[in-house]
Amino acid sequence: MQLCHLSWLYRQPGGLILFVNRRDRIFDPSIFIISTFIIRCFYTLTDHPSPFTLHPSPFTLHPSPFTLHQTMCGIAGIIDPLTPPSDALLDAMSAPLENRGPDYGDTFRKGDVGLAHRRLSIIDLGGGGQPMGNEDNTLIITFNGEIYDYDILRDELKDKGHKFRTNSDTEVLIHLYEEHGAAMLQRINGMFAFALYDLKDNTLFVARDRFGQKPFFYAHASRRFGFASGPASLRPLSWVDQSIDTSAIHDYLELQYIPTPRSIYTGIRKLPPGCYGIFREDRFTITQYWRPEVRAASQQGSYSDAVDSVRQTLDLAVTRRLVADVRVGLFLSGGMDSSIIAAIAQQHLRTPAHTFSIGFPERKYDERDYAAKVAAHVGTKHHFLEVSPDDFGYLTNVVAAYEEPFCDASLLPTALLSRFTEQHVKVALSGDGADELFGGYYRYRVMHVLRYLSICPKSLRHGVSRCLLSILPPKVEERTFWGRIRRLVEISDVDGLERYMKVISRCPGGLKESLYGDRMKATPPHTGSIEFLRGLIPGGEISTADTIMELDLKSYLNDDILVKVDRASMAYGLEVRSPFLDVNVAEMAMGLPYHWKQRGRRRKRILADAFRDLLPREIFDRPKMGFGVPIARWLRKEWRDQVRALLLDGEIVGQGYFLRERIEDLIAAHVDMRADYSYLLFALVVLEVWMREQLR
Repeated sequence: MQLCHLSWLYRQPGGLILFVNRRDRIFDPSIFIISTFIIRCFYTLTDHPSPFTLHPSPFTLHPSPFTLHQTMCGIAGIIDPLTPPSDALLDAMSAPLENRGPDYGDTFRKGDVGLAHRRLSIIDLGGGGQPMGNEDNTLIITFNGEIYDYDILRDELKDKGHKFRTNSDTEVLIHLYEEHGAAMLQRINGMFAFALYDLKDNTLFVARDRFGQKPFFYAHASRRFGFASGPASLRPLSWVDQSIDTSAIHDYLELQYIPTPRSIYTGIRKLPPGCYGIFREDRFTITQYWRPEVRAASQQGSYSDAVDSVRQTLDLAVTRRLVADVRVGLFLSGGMDSSIIAAIAQQHLRTPAHTFSIGFPERKYDERDYAAKVAAHVGTKHHFLEVSPDDFGYLTNVVAAYEEPFCDASLLPTALLSRFTEQHVKVALSGDGADELFGGYYRYRVMHVLRYLSICPKSLRHGVSRCLLSILPPKVEERTFWGRIRRLVEISDVDGLERYMKVISRCPGGLKESLYGDRMKATPPHTGSIEFLRGLIPGGEISTADTIMELDLKSYLNDDILVKVDRASMAYGLEVRSPFLDVNVAEMAMGLPYHWKQRGRRRKRILADAFRDLLPREIFDRPKMGFGVPIARWLRKEWRDQVRALLLDGEIVGQGYFLRERIEDLIAAHVDMRADYSYLLFALVVLEVWMREQLR
């Protein structure tokens, strides 16, 4: 059958008109049906009101069948019986951690063991120094993070005969380990990464919090073991393989981050979230003590009961995070999540809370008016700063703080917001985690609605997709009408995990391979990034929207969102706390059915209903904006010449990782607005800047 040609016309107020070129003799109705479905999906999936109505609908979409004494710090340590650590080595490992802990630093060394610690004091400002030992100094800990409800645990331990010398949560961890061993982790509500060395049996016990809010990198070679809050602290170790892991680069281009357990260095790994490890003699074993599991409809009771539960649980989580001996502030973007946190916090404070937001000259990415409206409504003292994050020189400073390539472009405004906030407070609460737990992302709606498209044969969808892509305008920027239409068409011809991969991918496999130079090609064949994701979900395939949320909690949240916030805030000595990631909030949210989180165009439905009385109505009804910046435009204008010079004559080309002519083609196509390669080009820019920093 000959496929008809399609023509598109967009006009206001009539909207989109789809018609058939009459020169074709044969009309295939499948094209009209699938095309119409994709267009309808655009308006169903976005918050954009539909400017047209199609009659009759080819089919009806039915409802889903699935109806404190805290210290933020940097840590490092080494066990090396072959070359026992020196004070000079521990100082070298500790030096890169100074931003994470600018207030105080110390080390512990005995025999083949050395521990280092840098401290950012938040409570008990004059005490709680680390590394810290128990009563007889047979257990030594170095700890980064904070433990909520530590005072309750402390009282329980006192009742069992434990003696305390300080008022710190660090000492609580030591005695909790004495009492419960590894089972202590089930009793902790907090964000943390720590290492505890037992001198009696020469055992190192290390652990990381449930979501990976605090980083933990390690290196292991036979009887040697090193760990730190960042890979830079492991580079002074001569026995660590510091060659670039090309498989990490392969995944980085597609995901924007290097997924756990890899790092950019071949010999350095990341301890996964929700895991602990034990190093004894020459073995390092990792055990998972907690994992996020989205359990559809495990919540007991009615929707109204669940609304009340959400409100009470989140209220308690915010209260826990307001405890400090320094001033606590609040990030306030003007979006639903940070606004809810601000409203709750203000209810528990006697004086106006300090809220912080930044804005951009380009109003499409600016939420200042909403933030100001929320601040006025709940009664906070609001601080606002307009910034221009297109300063190319500032990018170099930010990239250095991350210690390995990371190219989520929102790292720039996050760093600027952290720098601005730290000028006023040492602690800030954020709304991170709400989207993954309560269904705030556009992709959840996409995957949920487009599953109906799987009724059509894949071969037919592929043909229609190719036809539509050939006539649609090029995608010159993602946040545009045609950019979103093209994105829906591009993902319409695949299913399940492949569709999810297309939704999140910033550089598909074929494009990546075409860029690779000899150095990338010389290494063993790279597995697809999709295989990394497949290993994170039960059965290896996506079946429901709940599966996608669980996948995001295991990958995107800990390797992108939380890395971005931790590195950006720690670069300026600011502690950021996330009430939505309280274990009680998270486990409750994961038990809510999908349609309580998203229904129709409503995202985070139950969250909005739980707090609707605390905020202006438009905060819940407005479209989600996100913390983005106009990278596509900067690469075409403000950054164009600098990017060309940086990439075409830089290390990633000179050392044979990528082909100069292919990068030049990408830049030309992007600048000429024939395509949008902003994500890929920005990833290459960050990688180039990072490599130059390593060679300094």
